[in-house]
Amino acid sequence: MPSVQIMTNVSYSKETKDAVLRKFNRVMVEVAHKNEEAVMVTLQTVDGTMGNTEEPFAFIDVRSMNGIEHKMNNDVCVEMTKIMEEAFGINPLRLYITFTRVPETCWGLMGGIAIWDAKTRVWVVNGEPCK
Repeated sequence: MPSVQIMTNVSYSKETKDAVLRKFNRVMVEVAHKNEEAVMVTLQTVDGTMGNTEEPFAFIDVRSMNGIEHKMNNDVCVEMTKIMEEAFGINPLRLYITFTRVPETCWGLMGGIAIWDAKTRVWVVNGEPCK
């Protein structure tokens, strides 16, 4: 259940939005090894400054129940930075990416809290397997 929230002060077209969302989804599936059906990616334009200038910047927040570790984070960071530089012209020095492991007891979905069933090796909510 990874969630990726992208916030930038750069305006973008529908085509750019669609391409960025697809590319970030691909990074989470192919680089972070997440289940595509569970990957959520959002993109929004925000007002703000960095270094007291309005030059292009972005903040990306990646959250997941597991797999938040140095090697994976670095590999994901490399790919996300390339996408942001190509799509929005954001200098890598003006891009922050955070990685947060959120315990399964703190993820609500399907009307409940997910737990890991070691026997079946699937996440379960209220007795129902997550897809």
